[in-house]
Amino acid sequence: MTPPVTPSTRRFRVVDSPIGPLTLTWDDERDAVVGVHVHDQREREPDPAFGVPDDGACAGLDALAAELDEYFAGERERFSVPVDPPGTAFSRAVWAALAEVPYGSVTTYGALAAAVGKPRAAQAVGTANARNPVSLLVPCHRVVNAAGEPSGGGPGIARKRLLLALERRTP
Repeated sequence: MTPPVTPSTRRFRVVDSPIGPLTLTWDDERDAVVGVHVHDQREREPDPAFGVPDDGACAGLDALAAELDEYFAGERERFSVPVDPPGTAFSRAVWAALAEVPYGSVTTYGALAAAVGKPRAAQAVGTANARNPVSLLVPCHRVVNAAGEPSGGGPGIARKRLLLALERRTP
């Protein structure tokens, strides 16, 4: 069972990125990243849940910021920082399956639903995907609709396209 999340155990840092400012959230109790949010992301947690501003002493946030820099530079395809996003059992199952979608590849909501054993739950998968609190690390941008187009919440369609182009090294 996932331990309860309390903002008092969290610290956050805002970093710049090619898709805009990101709020990175670390939970000391979980010893893991619990949030990577684009500043205008629709499904992000309320600001108090981010905890206290990092004083620059969090090695986990240092490692995450460095790995994100490498990702955006095209030098990293998988993240190694510990990730433990809070969510329901279903959401966590969706995110675990999503984490297996290879860099530069895409899957559909329907295929992801089938991967978690719920082939008729594509809409619920879409909701879990949009509420993914660790976007980029659990690559919600790699999920497309049945027509093969980026859609839905999370970081937004324009950012999803930018991230997919980055991963495919296309302009």
